[in-house]
Amino acid sequence: MCTPNNIRLMFMALALIKIIQMSFMFAFGIMTALDLRLHQTFGKSIKTLGMFLALMAVYGSFNMWLGFKGSMAHNKFLLLVHAILDAFAFFVQMGLGWSLLSVTLPSTNPSPRYEQLRTECSKSDPFPLTDDECRNEYIHAERTQGLEILWRSYYFESGSDPNFYQKIIEIQREGQCCGFGPPVRCRPYDASLFPFNNEYNDAYDLTTKSAGRTGWEEYVDRRVNCVEGDVEPNWYSSLPYNGEEGSESEACNQIIDLQEVPPRYGGCMYDLPLGTCKEQRDLRIYRGCMWTLEEGISAELAPSSIMVIGMSMIQILSIITACCFCWKRKLHDTFPDTLKNVPYDPFKNAKVDIAGALERNIHRPKHEEPGIEFIEE
Repeated sequence: MCTPNNIRLMFMALALIKIIQMSFMFAFGIMTALDLRLHQTFGKSIKTLGMFLALMAVYGSFNMWLGFKGSMAHNKFLLLVHAILDAFAFFVQMGLGWSLLSVTLPSTNPSPRYEQLRTECSKSDPFPLTDDECRNEYIHAERTQGLEILWRSYYFESGSDPNFYQKIIEIQREGQCCGFGPPVRCRPYDASLFPFNNEYNDAYDLTTKSAGRTGWEEYVDRRVNCVEGDVEPNWYSSLPYNGEEGSESEACNQIIDLQEVPPRYGGCMYDLPLGTCKEQRDLRIYRGCMWTLEEGISAELAPSSIMVIGMSMIQILSIITACCFCWKRKLHDTFPDTLKNVPYDPFKNAKVDIAGALERNIHRPKHEEPGIEFIEE
């Protein structure tokens, strides 16, 4: 089983498997490093992890070639170097995979407390939780605010790209939700609460060339722009979805009391919604989409992160195979030179009457052999 030839075949099989592994890691790393949605949600750190993952794929490809060459020549030095480099690759790959997976764990494997927070805090009435608990532990958390950056980018891009408009509609339909935050629970907070490690914090400052501050600029500064004064408390401000002055007709600006004449408009009950869901007056029907958005983007990242962790076991198998091959003595250290080639067979091409020789020498009685005389008494 553990003969040099068999171990050499195992190295060839591992090389083929590693080609698939490194191709996947390189593609996944590049896509993670270039995916704008992940950067907006999780910050610059996710971009760095993707770049390191792609570099590890290049590193692993070189080490794979090193191990293959060492196995073909039974070079113990190359095999030992290959095993050491694979051990380093194992720990780095495990760390990268776990770091990528950890950003999805609150969604894929939530704690009971986090499950309660994201379930109740997206509703208009968070009972049994208090409004302060929701704001401090969930809504104002860095993770949720990164998700808000992503939602705000979708909302802004939807004005010029119908694909983003449809994406928001699909998220709202899938999660039976409307807008990002909880309905009629607008709470402004400072920009300093937003995640500092997110380079897209102010990427959507839609200031126009006209003098003064636009609604969008105010929204970016305060992140959540609520209706002020005594118009309607806890409503969200009316903002055009493409940030242009001529798009006010697209803004969610709703009538406060349908029975009141003349009607008074007080902003929007929902946080940056699109579609017809914003016309629903029964606040028990819809919740905010922060939960649905979080689950969607985490579900895209988690399976690939688990595969990166699982594929690190290939390095362990490669290390064991390399060490086993190192312990094997080379052929010239084990057998004499005479056994390297097939010994000479003098009878292979000789024209010898073997049957006659046997008849003459083997089946003849001893006393009939030449030179022996049999004497009867």
